[in-house]
Amino acid sequence: MEESIDLLEEVNNISKIHSLSRSDIDNLMIEIARRVLKTLRLERMSVWIFDKHKTELVSIGEYHLPTEQFSKDNHLKKDNYPTYFNAIVENEIVLVENVHTNPLTMELDEDYSMPNNVISLMDIPLRMEGELIGVMCFEKTGDKERMFSRKEQVFALSIAIIFASNMEARYRRALQKKLDEELKEKTILLKEVHHRVKNNLSVVSSLINLQASKAMDSFHRTLFKECKTKINSIANIHEFIYKSKSLSKIDLKLYFGRLINELEEFYSSEGGKVKIEKEITEGYLELEQAIPLALIINEVITNAFKHAFVNENEGKIKVVLSVDEKEAVLRIRDNGIGIQTDLNEQKSLGIEIIESLTKQLEGRQEYVVDDGTAFSLRFPVVMKHEEVIESE
Repeated sequence: MEESIDLLEEVNNISKIHSLSRSDIDNLMIEIARRVLKTLRLERMSVWIFDKHKTELVSIGEYHLPTEQFSKDNHLKKDNYPTYFNAIVENEIVLVENVHTNPLTMELDEDYSMPNNVISLMDIPLRMEGELIGVMCFEKTGDKERMFSRKEQVFALSIAIIFASNMEARYRRALQKKLDEELKEKTILLKEVHHRVKNNLSVVSSLINLQASKAMDSFHRTLFKECKTKINSIANIHEFIYKSKSLSKIDLKLYFGRLINELEEFYSSEGGKVKIEKEITEGYLELEQAIPLALIINEVITNAFKHAFVNENEGKIKVVLSVDEKEAVLRIRDNGIGIQTDLNEQKSLGIEIIESLTKQLEGRQEYVVDDGTAFSLRFPVVMKHEEVIESE
């Protein structure tokens, strides 16, 4: 009973070894081996890990208590010791009183048992998530054989479980670190892509400006300017992305508020006095939905400035944008003269663009003429896992 209590207490003590939280596996091995060997009154302990093909065992630590010698990186090939390898695979524990006469270990004599002066052993297969990953060996050296009691076997099994759990935790931390590093690299790359796309679109916008300055009439100058606003709408999204913490989500208030302000400023510079009121709820949209929505807003507001206030210098456009978990709703209304033609009979390029983008969003849109023109759009919101990147 006293021996059982001592072994149980030692298992508890070993599970609390401070080295378990360190990155140095050698120190972990030595500290555990020292305590275990003293408790079991043994001289030698080692841990071996399979290669990825399970054809070879490689030692990650071999400790000899009397000399305090530590070594590692020795190899045992399955082809040379097939019986022993099968014993590890098929048994929960391998108990051998005399390694020189036992059929399971006789083949180890020349290369392992005799050079290390091993006479008896207790080997525990190590498993991670149920998969065999290696073996932990508790060994008696010298000439006197050793029979391991049931309590000692349970103790050794407990130590093996503690060690395997620690290795699994190390593996998970290493994997998480690798994933974090890969994510960081991809994040930097994606931000650079957005940055370059924005810069390239800015170059295109500048070329359009240059071409517009050479236009021979107001009609073509207007076409160039409208084209520029569309390009700027897309460029601003890419700029917004590479400056934000998220690589995929667009903040409604920040981005669409800025877009509407820029459109108002652009058309006000043309001499009109049309004001835009906006009501935008807090929320986010995926990049793949934000771009077509931005182009729709750009197109509807452009149409209002072009057609709703033809003979008036003053007017008002109201933009309401709301998003919940299921649906996004956009309403744009002006107090101008309204659409003068049947949309089904004669569609402008702007109307066709809006309809095409609405289909892309899998939404539905409607125009209503009543003391001006009211445009409404509804579409289902795409919800993805939010990936937020911490700012550096």
